[in-house]
Amino acid sequence: MAESSFDGPPFAYANPVIRKLICAWKYDGDEDGLVRLVALIRSRIAPWKSLIETKNIEAIVPIPLSSWKERNRGFNQAKHGARGVGEFLQLPVVELLERKHRWFAQANASHGMREKAFQKNPFSMRQGIEVPTRVMLFDDVETTGATMSAAEAILREGGVKEIVRISIARG
Repeated sequence: MAESSFDGPPFAYANPVIRKLICAWKYDGDEDGLVRLVALIRSRIAPWKSLIETKNIEAIVPIPLSSWKERNRGFNQAKHGARGVGEFLQLPVVELLERKHRWFAQANASHGMREKAFQKNPFSMRQGIEVPTRVMLFDDVETTGATMSAAEAILREGGVKEIVRISIARG
């Protein structure tokens, strides 16, 4: 059986400094917010490095945005965050997933609405990309875990055997 592990994110989204940095980066496109977050993460990265070594992690896989949301925002914060973290973890970022359809913004959705949304998995595997067997699945903020669980299910179907879930903050 494939194994999944979770090493909790280093910050609480309720922390006003962390929330301000994430919101400035995610919603206002302030790259300095990401730079400051990555600098904060560096001091707390030992557990992630240990997981990489013990589980032979090969790549970081960011959670994709819908093409509509990425166009409106101008970037995918999970992809940018994964690249920032990947640089100092010395792991490549592999965009294995794509979002099949646009969904509502989950930041303000109820738990029940999120569960209903993920009854139909919004993700699929990208074609023509070599699939690593051991990955870190990355998102900027993990709230209920629904997004990560949906992405993890598709990655497992696609042949990934080991998945470590990481995020900058947990909200």
